Amino acid sequence: METHHRVAVLCALPQEAEPIIEGLHGIERRRRYGTDLVTGQFGEVSVVVCVGGMGKVAAGAAAQMLICEYHPDALIFSGIAGSLNPLLEIGDIVIGRSLVYLETNNDIIAECDPFLHTYASDDHLSALVCRVLDEQGYRRVPSLAEMSAADDTDAVDATGTVSDGTGRYVLGTIATSDQFNTDPEVLDHTRRVWHGDCEEMEGAAVAHVCAKNRVPFLAVRAMSNRCGEAYEDLNRHQSDMTLAARNAGAAVLAVLRAAQIHHE
Repeated sequence: METHHRVAVLCALPQEAEPIIEGLHGIERRRRYGTDLVTGQFGEVSVVVCVGGMGKVAAGAAAQMLICEYHPDALIFSGIAGSLNPLLEIGDIVIGRSLVYLETNNDIIAECDPFLHTYASDDHLSALVCRVLDEQGYRRVPSLAEMSAADDTDAVDATGTVSDGTGRYVLGTIATSDQFNTDPEVLDHTRRVWHGDCEEMEGAAVAHVCAKNRVPFLAVRAMSNRCGEAYEDLNRHQSDMTLAARNAGAAVLAVLRAAQIHHE
């Protein structure tokens, strides 16, 4: 039976979008408003994938365009990020329970619709992606907010974290910055004040636009590096970026598959 269920997927970079596009059939490519767009089907779900570019302005503009042009029932933001949570290794995933702007006066921003200081993924979509990650063999570990609430922060040592080969994920906080931050004091402040599990440059802007338009939103970020290394060093580890992009893309496709089953 034909369904009108539509999902928009927004990525900053082409390599973040391609693992998702590879899972679609009947694809059509076009370029509009300075973005690359691919439409296709994932089973009975109609999907539009957009490569919107890096930074908050590009991401916010692309999100609003997707909402106005394609009227999605949900918008998923997918891609890579730098890890701030010492329990997360390369390829591990952060689901954005909370998304926050750094370098911004959030009290002033919250004076306007949607009147929020921070933004959030949709509860149903968050539960769905946690379930599919569990099914894929990922192990949920504490977010920094959960560790802080449990007074376990001092018990976590990044240098003592040993990978057992099992993928990990957290339902935690995504911190959105205008900078590719490497200063240890800045990164420590993000961990302590915002309990940021990862840092990137777009997510809160996309979540903000979705909240303003009342469109259900989900953020999926896979770790391509640990925050603190220089951007030039990151570019020398293309295999880590590819792994992270593919893990995030696989999680998004699993959500689309589960959403399709849910709507049949």
